[in-house]
Amino acid sequence: MATYKIKAIVLSSYPYREHDRIITFFSDAFGKIEARARGVRKIESKLAGHLEPFIKTDLLLANGRRWDILAGSRTRDPRSIIRSDMVKSAAASVCVEAVKRATRPFSREYGLYQGLDRVLFQLEHAHKNGEESEIMSRFVWDLISQMGFAPELGRCIHCKSPVSSGAFSCEGGGMLCEACAPADVFADSVDGALLAQLASEEYALDAHAQTIVKRFWNHVFEYPIISWDFFQTVAI
Repeated sequence: MATYKIKAIVLSSYPYREHDRIITFFSDAFGKIEARARGVRKIESKLAGHLEPFIKTDLLLANGRRWDILAGSRTRDPRSIIRSDMVKSAAASVCVEAVKRATRPFSREYGLYQGLDRVLFQLEHAHKNGEESEIMSRFVWDLISQMGFAPELGRCIHCKSPVSSGAFSCEGGGMLCEACAPADVFADSVDGALLAQLASEEYALDAHAQTIVKRFWNHVFEYPIISWDFFQTVAI
C-alpha cells in the first residue's frame, strides 16, 4: 500500500463505525481531504490527541479505496491557547468551517493553507477586546474573494459610476451609489468610513461591517456558517 506525507490543519471529524473517525484536513499539497483514522476512538489510541480541530500536523497517509488511511500523525502546533479559550475557539471554528464549506476536495486553493495557518496564529495571540471577531470576519471576507466572488467596491454595480458611499447589495455583489441605492431595499447603507473598512485591510471591521460579511457569505454560498451564531453568543 503506497504512502505519502503532507502538512495539514485539522478542520473537523465525525465518528465512523465502532472505533474509527473520518477526519477532514486542509493540506498544503492537496487542499481539503478526508482520511479514515482507524481505532482512534479507543481509549488507548495514541493518535487521538493529534487530531483535534485547529491542530497543525504532519500526516502519513496510505492510499485507500473510499478514504485514504491515516497511518501516522505528528503535531507541529497544538493550538493550545485557542483550544483552552472559548472565544478564541469559537472564532477559530468559524474560520475552519468557512474553509470546509467553501472548498472542494482535492482543489488546492493557492495560499489558503498559509492563510488559515496565519489566521489561527493571529487568533491565538489576540489580546484586545473584540479582536477575535475582527480577525475572524476579515478572514471570511477575504476567503469570499479568494473563492472567486470578490465584491465590487469601487464602482456602482448598476450605473458603473465611482462610489465613495451608498449601499452594499448582497444580491448584486457590490456597491450601489447614492442614486441607485433605493433600487435594492435590502441593501446595507455604507458611508465612506465603512467602505474603507471593506476595501482595505488597513482598517478594522466594525460590527456593521461584520454584519455585511456574514450576510454576503450567506448569499454567495447559500448556507450559513453555523459556528458564527455560537461565536456571537460566547463573545458577548
